[in-house]
Amino acid sequence: MEIAKKFLEENFPIKALERLKEILLTVNPADEWKVHELIGAAFHDMCDAEGAVQASFNAAKTDTILREQRRHFSNYLFTLHYLKNIDAEILFDAAKIYNTLYRDNYSLFTINYSLNKKIHVAYIAPHFLDSSAARFYETLLTDYDREKFFVTAWSLSNDEDDFTKKIRRNVDDYFDVSEISFEETAQKINETGADILFDLGGHTEGGETLQIMGYKPARVQMSGIGYFDTTGLDVIDFYVTDKFLIEGNEKYFTEQILQLESIFAFKPNKKMIRAKNNLQRIKHKNFTFGCLNNFMKITDEYLNCVKEILDTVPNSKIIFRDTTPLKSRQAALTERIKLADIPLNRVEILRGSDNYLDDYAQIDLMLDTFPYTGGMMTALSIYMGVPVLNLRGKIHSQRLGADMLRLAELENFIVDDVESYIKFAVNYAENPFEISPNEKLFDTKNFVTNFYNALEEVIKFA
Repeated sequence: MEIAKKFLEENFPIKALERLKEILLTVNPADEWKVHELIGAAFHDMCDAEGAVQASFNAAKTDTILREQRRHFSNYLFTLHYLKNIDAEILFDAAKIYNTLYRDNYSLFTINYSLNKKIHVAYIAPHFLDSSAARFYETLLTDYDREKFFVTAWSLSNDEDDFTKKIRRNVDDYFDVSEISFEETAQKINETGADILFDLGGHTEGGETLQIMGYKPARVQMSGIGYFDTTGLDVIDFYVTDKFLIEGNEKYFTEQILQLESIFAFKPNKKMIRAKNNLQRIKHKNFTFGCLNNFMKITDEYLNCVKEILDTVPNSKIIFRDTTPLKSRQAALTERIKLADIPLNRVEILRGSDNYLDDYAQIDLMLDTFPYTGGMMTALSIYMGVPVLNLRGKIHSQRLGADMLRLAELENFIVDDVESYIKFAVNYAENPFEISPNEKLFDTKNFVTNFYNALEEVIKFA
């Protein structure tokens, strides 16, 4: 197994996978989950979503430690969203299975709270580092009404960056709980008298935040913003979203829906602001499409659309940039581009880099992935003045990009089928125009006010 790990560390996932398949034939059953976990890592590094899904499920099925079973199953639930044929019912049923892993948990909530004090809102996250999710929740922890609310942040990581320091400075109290158990963390949250515990992690990063929520340490428990689907946990009372996202999908959430006017208010960080202020469009004769999403989101159907668009728009090209710096993923997409019969001389396939903000100077239209669309990358593209073409999905997690375009009053860039997607891209390349996004997508002040007003109403009846 050490040889396979070394192959992964050196970014040779195919060699690692070959070695791991051999190990599976003779491995001690008690260690089988470890092999499946490494197989999942190999498939991730090869951008193979189906393989990663199966490996996570196999790890959950073969592990005998409850905490680890939950972690593997969270990875499984998260990775399911990459699959092209996934639907809300499959996701919902899988989330309900996850809930059965908490059948023996006990509830910590026993405290009688006074309605005369400030409302204590505790936010829990895998970390408070700058991230895609942070661009949407930052102001909730920095710009709240301190006369009405007492806000604490609970981090499962001791890693820090400038964003962490900003959160530390602004919240009423900050807790690093990386060195204590999930149960001890839940007890500490309970002891502080949290009225509302808000989960910013969901099934991301192994679902560790959910394992703390499972003890029901707070009076009211919520999820949303950091995760885009139901958690499946009965102990989470509310999922926070908006009408556009949830329409027709209410029955696929185990949580009660807390519906706001909007759930997105994008706040760029300093680097993004500088990049926009310094943005100078690079003059180019050939129309340039772009896709800066995680390569795992790129389906065969999406690539077929790209081929047809490039075939129809003479001399056009497309820039792909991954969200990781792995050469193996760059190589994997290159092979898929060849199989899709897309000429490589019309494609740039780039690894993830801190210089990705420079790409916006070259791209004329973003071709959003589907069914798993962009999130922060969509909002950032709109902020940078580059339009995004989005194919709106049928389920909550597939509507995030469309919701952002709606808020920016760019609904004309939302389509509902593949044929319309191709037609719009071709027409826009022939007749491009500049966009003027509505500031509602970036209106953090109203978002914070509406969000905390909703929490205040919930507490009145809790």
